[in-house]
Amino acid sequence: MTSFRGNLFRIAFGTYNYFGWKSKKSFVERIRKLSAKGINDLCPKGFEIIKETTASGTPYERVVKVGAPTNGRAIYFCHGGGYIVGLLFFYRMLATDFFEASGGGELILLDYSCAPEHKFPTQHDEALDLWRELTERLGYSPENIILGGDSAGANLALSLMQRLRDEGGPMPKAAFCISAWADTTGSGKSIVDNSPRDVMFGTFGKKLTEEQRLKNLDGELYSFVGDADRHHPYVSPVFGEYCGFPPMFFTVGGDEILLDDTMRIVEKLENEGIFVEYDVQPKMFHIYTLFGNLIPESNVSYQKLLRFISDRFSDRSEINENKKAVRN
Repeated sequence: MTSFRGNLFRIAFGTYNYFGWKSKKSFVERIRKLSAKGINDLCPKGFEIIKETTASGTPYERVVKVGAPTNGRAIYFCHGGGYIVGLLFFYRMLATDFFEASGGGELILLDYSCAPEHKFPTQHDEALDLWRELTERLGYSPENIILGGDSAGANLALSLMQRLRDEGGPMPKAAFCISAWADTTGSGKSIVDNSPRDVMFGTFGKKLTEEQRLKNLDGELYSFVGDADRHHPYVSPVFGEYCGFPPMFFTVGGDEILLDDTMRIVEKLENEGIFVEYDVQPKMFHIYTLFGNLIPESNVSYQKLLRFISDRFSDRSEINENKKAVRN
């Protein structure tokens, strides 16, 4: 049964429908206006932001605990926002819990260039550039990096690993994805089936027509694709191969139109014998995991994510490598 607070958030999102197709305003205009209110230098208490630029000019942030010794561990995180929104302050708030879960690791936040001004492969080149900055120039061992992302950032994290594997480079120790946007062709069955229930990006309360689905694929939300092949695994990781991937953790809401994006990748990982754990909370919405203590379902999912990070850095392979994937 969905919690009381979970249902309140669902009703609020469904009524407001700020991102969904009920609104007639420009998606880019809406999301940038909303996000502009949160662009500042807020940081968790006891942490500091160190703004850096790679040798090739890619901006990023390190969020580190003041006075804590550096242990070489890092969570390299790619933020969401449809590739349209820049890096927002609330991603820095993950630093506190990630520091504890990783045993003292720092949070690395990629600040990639945004669409529609910058299209594929700009963001993917920047993600690779930062990976090389960390592992080749700054001395971070890939075995001490866990890669993660939410929504479009999860698309970027998955694509980066596809590229690293294809180019014969080292992979991160592990990776996690929150409500991954992994199919820019919109071919998943959940796009249609969950649209009436998706309170953030669906047609909430109404059936999605084929005309609407196709119109959305040509809309602003997909502007980062440009003229790229949408079936290419660097654009739509759902079409990629997953041999050679590290252990992975996924969360996705049971009512999301993106549910199949996650579950199709999970199936591929399982078929390759890669350890994968996933959490699907019924009736939950896009990136619900990041709502933390505000919603009981979010807290359950978030704690599982933190445990995954902790287990990987603790080298608890006897727990993880032989553990079957779990769906909740």
